[in-house]
Amino acid sequence: MKRLPSSEERDRSKLWILLFLALNFVIAFAVYQLFLRAESMIGTYVYLGAALVLTLAYCIVNRGFGRPISDPAALPDEWSAEEKSAYIADAARRHEIAKKLLYVLFPVVVVLMIDMIQLFVLPSVAAMFGG
Repeated sequence: MKRLPSSEERDRSKLWILLFLALNFVIAFAVYQLFLRAESMIGTYVYLGAALVLTLAYCIVNRGFGRPISDPAALPDEWSAEEKSAYIADAARRHEIAKKLLYVLFPVVVVLMIDMIQLFVLPSVAAMFGG
């Protein structure tokens, strides 16, 4: 029987995920800034393409944006119990893979959001206050 992780283990796991996300953000932001310093629009196109590809990959792997079905009663009645359990196990496995894609997708999207805010929002706000 599978042992459930303790509260301390879950907290440590969440801390590692947060550190991994922060590291991915720092790397993504630094690379994007290098593209900006080189005055190249290629970086923006690469990051927009990466965001698109990662979003599509997430949607395909996870079979949409929702959580996987974990209740056998929600599956078709024509399916046998083995088919239902296989589907649920596959859905859970695919969901775990999709979650890992988000660790790369979120930093890319945040970097793009920061750039778009700097380009479009901040000048408008500064103009409103006479800047």
